[in-house]
Order: sequence, then structure tokens, then C-alpha cells
Amino acid sequence: MSETILVKRVKIRNILSHENTEITLPSGLIAFVGPNGAGKSSIIDSIIYALFVTPSAAKGIRGEGKKGILRIGASEGFIEVEMNVGGKTYIVQRFVSSQKPDMAYLIEVQENGMKRTLATGVQSVISAVEKLLSIPSTDAVRFSIISRQNELTKFIDAREAERKEIILKLLGLDELEKAKDILKEVLNDISKAKTLYDEKKRLISDAQKEFEYIEKELSNLYKKKSDLEKELAELNTKILVLEKAKDALYKYEKLKQAERVFNEIAKYERIEGICKEISTFDISLMMSKLEIYKNLKKKVDEVSKQLDDEIRKIQAVVQGLKEFLPLDQTSVENLDAYIKLVENKIDEIREKKQLKKAEIEINEKSINIIASSSTCPVCERPLDEQLRKAILAGIGNKIRDAKKIINEFEKMESRLREYVNSLKNSKEIISRLNLALETLNEQINKALEEYEKFKQFSMGIIEKAKLYDEFRECVELNDFGVIKTMQCLHRRAIESMKILSDRRNMLGKILNELNLDVSELQNYLQKIQKTLLELGIDIEKTRYEDLEMEYRKYTSALQRIRDELKFIEGQIKELENRRNSLATRMENLRNEIKKLEKDVEILDVLSFITNNVMGRDGLIARTLTKEARRLMELYTNAILSEFGMDFQIRIDDDFGIDVHSPLGRMDLRGLSGGETIALAIALRIALAYTIFGRLPGFFILDEPTQFLDEERRRVVFEIIKRLSQRMPQVIVVTHDREVIDLADRVFYVVKEGNKSIIREKSLVIEEIIP
Repeated sequence: MSETILVKRVKIRNILSHENTEITLPSGLIAFVGPNGAGKSSIIDSIIYALFVTPSAAKGIRGEGKKGILRIGASEGFIEVEMNVGGKTYIVQRFVSSQKPDMAYLIEVQENGMKRTLATGVQSVISAVEKLLSIPSTDAVRFSIISRQNELTKFIDAREAERKEIILKLLGLDELEKAKDILKEVLNDISKAKTLYDEKKRLISDAQKEFEYIEKELSNLYKKKSDLEKELAELNTKILVLEKAKDALYKYEKLKQAERVFNEIAKYERIEGICKEISTFDISLMMSKLEIYKNLKKKVDEVSKQLDDEIRKIQAVVQGLKEFLPLDQTSVENLDAYIKLVENKIDEIREKKQLKKAEIEINEKSINIIASSSTCPVCERPLDEQLRKAILAGIGNKIRDAKKIINEFEKMESRLREYVNSLKNSKEIISRLNLALETLNEQINKALEEYEKFKQFSMGIIEKAKLYDEFRECVELNDFGVIKTMQCLHRRAIESMKILSDRRNMLGKILNELNLDVSELQNYLQKIQKTLLELGIDIEKTRYEDLEMEYRKYTSALQRIRDELKFIEGQIKELENRRNSLATRMENLRNEIKKLEKDVEILDVLSFITNNVMGRDGLIARTLTKEARRLMELYTNAILSEFGMDFQIRIDDDFGIDVHSPLGRMDLRGLSGGETIALAIALRIALAYTIFGRLPGFFILDEPTQFLDEERRRVVFEIIKRLSQRMPQVIVVTHDREVIDLADRVFYVVKEGNKSIIREKSLVIEEIIP
């Protein structure tokens, strides 16, 4: 603790038994006096809670956590502690809630009165307070400058092992153990680095060997590549010569082909005129005329047959009419006379039929008269029943006979009508057939006339064709008819025209491919022959296919060499990449080894520091512990002398405390209560000197005289008075009124109901003595 620290003011709201308490603390010896349970210790606990207690350690104050801190019935509370540190004012505010986490603020009060927040949040504020007060931990305060109730002699009462643990922890020596653990991890890492270093050295050695092997392989591949490139150049030269020879021979063969085609064209151009004449002759039209003639002839035959059929039908009808009419012969020319005779006969039958019907009507009326008359209507004689019946029977027979005759007439009339209808129908058909036959004969004559014209024209073409050998086969062999001959000639003409067209196209393609005009053909042929001769190509013996096979053989060899070169170049590239990668890797390994060398170099030193210097049993810990024991022993004995004690102490290596009086060595338990309190206070001040490096600014004692008799209490208070002369601020909490006369400022704490009330001594006196 590098600067004087004073607690200047404490404000409490709804904390423990205090509803709303605020007190200002001066320098000197300050006493809080009051009966047990009045709320005196609550002030000290509030200061400790605000400055040093984390939420997780809240139970260490009153055993119930935040619930035990808050006033009964309250859900929220507030503590504010104002401190003076080295002349500067700081305020710590702590908000306590049973419903939510605590909140805390550390505020600096500047000289102009402005406030600046230095930290927010409980943990941040506690850390800032520890840094501000220059204390290693809150435990350092607990065992030195702040003694809570029943904890004053805690250090003395602890066992030696516990006492040693407390000192080591307060001195921060447990951090040495943590440092040792950290260094062990570092040492472990460095040991791993040593292993890694050795591995890297091995790797770089292996990489160097591989690098040298690759260099050797690359040298061989470079040579092989050079040889293949020479071979490739030679092959390229041969292939160029072959390509030139191939091109010349190809052109030569094309030119020879063009020459042959040219001659063929000349041959076919000789007959081109007759071919065009033959091809333009429409032989199909001639054939169609002949076909028309044949079809018309066939139709004439069909119509003639139909005429014959109708005549036979007429003859059959006339034969049937002979039953009714006296006919001697059958003739189509008499067809109208036959029809007239039949129609007259029908009229005759109708008249006879009407007469018979009239006769029947008269007889039927006679029956009615006779049936109702008593006399004969003819002879007027009386009619008896027998005569009437005889007359009626005779008349009935006549009626029946007449009806029978009418029936026969109707049959005759029906048959005659059928005959006459048949004759009329035949007449119409014969008339239509004769008209058709006349038309067909006209068409036949016309078709035959047109066919003869085509035939005469064809004969002229045939005569011309006889002049050309190309058509001899058609003229000589096709003596079976004009049409067959013309078909043969037409076919040959079309074929010749097609061949001529094909040859012209072929010649055009060849000349176009060679970029020649037909007039240049012979000159270019001679030029190519000369080129082939210069290249040593025998035109008569060498074929293009032979050159092509040789060319393929060389190009195949060329491709093989290129593939091999590509493969070798791939190997070279791969090896160069591997070499470059190895070079990079070796460089990286060298750099890594260089870095690792530093760690490897400090391995032994670090191992010594870790295993011998650091840790609770290391050299630093032993040295610090020895020095701490020396300082504590020195400060404690000095303070005991100031307190007027006649004994001294010795602190051994295990922090056992030996007491030495003028009468000799004695056990701690042999000390009186006052002497024990004096030793406890002396040890706390010594601890503060040892840990903080100087005397602290304030000292708090809560019930230091508990369980002591009056004499011992007086001794203790005298010691506390002397302590207040050494320290700027000593705060004592006690129920013993002996302190009132010794204290510089006294605060009375009482309980009114369930609420603690604090009154300063001067105010109490004013109330008593107005």
C-alpha cells in the first residue's frame, strides 16, 4: 500500500438492521459503542461487502448470501463508502437486490467536484479497488487491517500448516505454484519443441537427400529431352519433304483425273445436241395418246356389249308379247311400232274391263230389285221364292264370271305395262349407248391421229440416232416398236446428259481445288511432273497411298516422340515443382529450426527454473517465505515492545510461533487474554507491513475484547490507544464502555424497534444537557 487510505464516510440503506444510516468518519480512534445486537458490526460488514465481496462470496458475510445482507422486508439495498486515498476522494457504490444481480460503481471525485466513473460492475469494481488500495487480495485485508468479529486471533488460533498456507497465499506465493504450472506447460511445449527440433533436423536431412536425387534425375531428363528434340527436328524435316511430295503427287493425280474427265466431256459434248433433242421429246405424252386409244377402244367394246345385251332384252320382251300380239319378227328399228301396239292393246283391255265392271254394276242393281220385288222385272210374272233364288243365282254367277274376266284383264294389263316399260327403258338405253359409241369413235379417231403425229416425229429422231454409235444398241436391237426404241434412246440420252453434267462438275471441282483454269491444265501438269522428278518421285511406280503410308509412319513416330517429350516435360515440371517445393520446405525448416533453437537453448535453464526456482517449494518461495518470517518476526516484536509487552516471539520454517519471556520459552496457550490480543494485533500490523510494504492508513477491530475480564479489557484498550497513535485511523466496534474515554470520536448504536440508530457522543450529550 503506497498511499495513506482513510474511510471518510459510510452510507447504508436497507442493509442488515439499518434502514437509512449515514456517518462521517474522522481520523484518530473511532469507537462504535452499543449493546450486543444493536447493529454495530453491520457497519463493518457493510464496508467489507461494498469493497471486497464478490456475489459468489456473499454467504461469507452473514451466511445467507444477499438475503442475509438485506434488511428484513426489503428487496433492495444500497451501500456507499467514501475513501481518501493519497489525498484523492473515491466513492464505491453497491446496489443489492434479491431479484437481480448486484450492481457496483467506483467513482472518482475530482478537485472541481466533478465525478468520473472509473469502473462498473461488481467484479470490475472489486478489481479496481484492489488495484487502487495496492492489495494483493481481499484475504490480505481480512488477515491484517480489518478484523471482523471473532476473527482477531484467527491467525494465532490456526494450526501451523494453515498458518503457513495463509502466509503463502497472502504473499502471493501460491501464484508461484501457478507460475510453476504455467512454466511446466511452457517447459512441456519447449520439450515438444525439442522433439520437433530433432524431427525438423531429420526432415531437412531427408529433404536434402531428396533434393540431390531430384537434381540428378532432372539432369538425366534434360539430356533425354535434348536428344528427343533433335530426333523430333529430323523427323519434322522428313515429314516436310513428304508433305511436299504428297501434295505434288496428289495434285498430279488430280490433274491426270482432270485430263481424263476433260476427254470424256469432249466425247459427250459431241452427242449433247441429239441428247437434248431426245430428252426434250415427251415420250410419255406419246405413250399417253396410245394409252388413250387403247382405253377408248376398250370402252367401245364395253358399249357394244351393252347394246347387244339390250337387244337381247328386247327380243325376250317381244317373244313374251307374242302371247298377246301377232308379231312375226324382232327388230330394233320396229321398237316404236311394238310400243304402240302394246299401248293400243292395253287401251283395248281397259275398255273391256270397263264393260265388265258396268255389267257387274247392272247385275248388282238387279239383285237389289229382285230381292225386293214380287214380280219379275222382265216378264212381269209373279215371283215365288224358288224363282227368285234361281234368278239371283244366275245373276250372281254372271257377276262372278265378270269379276274373273276383269281379274284376267288386269293381269294382262300389268304384264303388258311391264313389257312396254321395259321396251321404253331399252329404247332410252340404246339411244344413250349409240350416242356414247358415236362419241368414243370420234375420240378414237382423234387419238389415233395424234399418235401418228408423234410416231412420225419419233421416226425422224430415230433416223438421226442411227448416226451415233452411242445409240446403236437402241436402234438395232429395239426393232420391236417405235415406243420401245424411243424409251431406250430417251434413257441413253438422260444418262449421257447426266454423265456430261457430272464430268463438268467434277472437272470444275478439281480445277477449283487446284485454283486453275481449264486452259492452264496442261502447263500446270508439266510443272507438277517436274516437281515430282526433283523430289525423286517416280510417277509410274509411286502411288499416293504409298506416300501416305510412309507419311503416317513418320507422323506416328513424330507423335510418339512428342508424347514422350510431353511426358518427360511433365516429369521435369513435376520434379522442378518438387525441387522448388523442397527448397521452400528446406528454407521453412531452416527458419523453423532457427526459431526452435532459441527454445532448445533455454530448455535446460527453463527446466531448472521450473523445477528448482518456481513453486511453493522453489527457491523464490523459500527465499520470500524466509524473508516474510524475518519481517513478521521483526515487526511483531517491535510492536509488542511498543505495546509494553515483556515477551518476544520466534517464527520457525513451518510458521510455528514460539513465545519467549524473561522466564524462558513458553507455549502460546500460556499467554493471557490481553497478551493474546496484543500479539494478534501486532501480527496483523506486521502482516500489513510485510504484505503492503508500509503502515496502512486505517485499522478496523470488531469486538476485540470479547470474553475478556475488566482488567484485560483495560490493557487491550490501552494497546488500541497506542495503535491509534501509530495509525491515522483506527475503528473499534465494542459493547465495552471503557473505550469511550480513550476514543477521539464515539458513536452510540442502539436498536429502536427493528431499526438500528447511530448517534454521535457530542449529540447525545447535547440531548442530555441542553
